[in-house]
Amino acid sequence: MVTKNKLGDRGEVILLTGLGRGKTTTALGIALRVITYGGKVVFIHFSGPQYPELGEVKASAVLGDSLRMIGIRSEASNPLYLNDFSEIVNTVADALAMARNVWIKQCNLLVLDDISHQLDRGSIDIDQVLALIKDRPPSVSIILIGRSTPKIIAKTADLVTEFVDIKHPPPTSMELHKGIDF
Repeated sequence: MVTKNKLGDRGEVILLTGLGRGKTTTALGIALRVITYGGKVVFIHFSGPQYPELGEVKASAVLGDSLRMIGIRSEASNPLYLNDFSEIVNTVADALAMARNVWIKQCNLLVLDDISHQLDRGSIDIDQVLALIKDRPPSVSIILIGRSTPKIIAKTADLVTEFVDIKHPPPTSMELHKGIDF
């Protein structure tokens, strides 16, 4: 069960969506606030990792059991990229089942990074996600992240923020920066 902390009793559902950059980074900022007040975070990467190192995964080693990073073997572009994750599950279905039956009871914040990608692919049924939201303990917050998200999730969420690219270099000229982009 979740340890006593300075967080409120009412969790919320937050949707971070849109084509712009910064959705995962925003969720990490919220996660850091939860940890600062004594809470625990479970952060599930529903796509990737696409890179050998992710700053947020490395941070989980420093933050200990306050931040658990979950990788999914079937989604990793290279199995070696999963070495630094707190836990690894085999499939997207396994991750969603663990989120609903185990992790949701062990954290104050559950982050479903790139969940919309799995909804788009049909790997996850929308009703499973809605049930996770509906059946969560009242004090647990959930952040759902993705470029496009079904309207029913936006309607269910307490807070929806859409990320829009205002100024970005063309993708072919954009170099990813370690520590900023991953």
